[in-house]
Amino acid sequence: MRRLSEELSRAAVWLGLVSLGVTAGAGFAVAAPLSYEDARAALHDVSDLRKSGEASVDRSHYEARAADSLGLPDLSVNATQVFAVKTGSLETPLGTIGIDQNFNGPRSSINSTWSIYTGGRIEATQRALAAGVDLARAELTATDEQLDLQLTQVYFGLALAANIESTRSSLLQQADRQLERAVRFEQRGIIANVERLNAQVSRDEAARELVRARRDREIAQARLQRLLHRDVVAEPSTPLFVITNGLKPLPDWLSAAGHQNPVLSAFDAKSEQARQGIVIAESRWKPEVFAFGSYAMIRHYQSIIEPNWIAGIGVSLTLFSREDRASKVSAAREGLRQVQALEAETRNVIDSAVETSYRKVEQAREQFELLDSTLALARENLRLRERGFDEGQATSLDVNDARNALARAETQRALVAYEFVVALAQLLEASGQAHALPEYIQIADIHLRP
Repeated sequence: MRRLSEELSRAAVWLGLVSLGVTAGAGFAVAAPLSYEDARAALHDVSDLRKSGEASVDRSHYEARAADSLGLPDLSVNATQVFAVKTGSLETPLGTIGIDQNFNGPRSSINSTWSIYTGGRIEATQRALAAGVDLARAELTATDEQLDLQLTQVYFGLALAANIESTRSSLLQQADRQLERAVRFEQRGIIANVERLNAQVSRDEAARELVRARRDREIAQARLQRLLHRDVVAEPSTPLFVITNGLKPLPDWLSAAGHQNPVLSAFDAKSEQARQGIVIAESRWKPEVFAFGSYAMIRHYQSIIEPNWIAGIGVSLTLFSREDRASKVSAAREGLRQVQALEAETRNVIDSAVETSYRKVEQAREQFELLDSTLALARENLRLRERGFDEGQATSLDVNDARNALARAETQRALVAYEFVVALAQLLEASGQAHALPEYIQIADIHLRP
């Protein structure tokens, strides 16, 4: 009866795992292999954040285009209905002439003004709007870089979860074989009942860890699906990788960040806008020169002194303004100083991020290489413990400890590989090169597949 109860217990556990396998298998049945490059293209295509950035670029472009014609004359048509009466008298040598004239009627004219000189305000406005286009493009590039980093974390996070699940699945298979040997040895009287129970407990623990790993993989898979706005389950086909040959020296990365980081490009555009703001503020102190003209299209109702057409040049100079123009200039200059200070601080932050990420990459690479000996030892130790158990020289606990040590080593190796990939993506993002990650995937000399 005891043996029957044990067999039923084993069958129940297996049934639970089979049901999990069927559920997961249903997901994998529709899973489609997805490379990192394809995932990146899909993300850039569906990202609402990127669509917002593209709309910002288009809006800035149209605003700049609208200002292209600020230096041209404007032309307008004016139409009015006039109600006017002129009465009075005019003394002349011939006598008094009475005036009683009705000017009621429509009037219409074509009018034009042309700003010839505005103290540089028009040109500064156009340059500021052009800088706004550069700013929007830099912000869109920064958004792309952030999306690439986010995708790297999520995509290879799923690859890490699949790797751990594979390790736990292998661990369960080994635990099953160990339990089968323990059952046979107990039946032959080679080991005590407690040894078989230890093997059973170890096997059930491995099953629980597999369930946890499977759920973690499903969560990671759901995160990738949500990020890519996909209904179909995606299975990453690009594995975790490590580049053991090392990267370019740190000064090269710092130099690349100074020239390619889109955040710094955005500050360049903001500085240009601030400089043009100073020009606009200073133009309020300067005179404006303009040309004007008007042509009457309806003359029937005009008075005798109204011209058929008129044209000329004028000068306008504001002697007193309701706004303190000096304070406006000072505010614009302080705006430029603020942008320059923020840019200097941002450069320092970016340099720090580059250096930190670079050292994390090197740290992960060195740790990965040092784990080779640990992994080799764990494999050999498990082999010896299993042989020792078969020969009665080791216990089930010894085998379980060796198996768990191997699982920890394999999991740690995958985790370090993930840390390498994320640190590399952060380094590329800080230096404005997150889009270049596929190139590093191609030159990687180690790939960790589940």
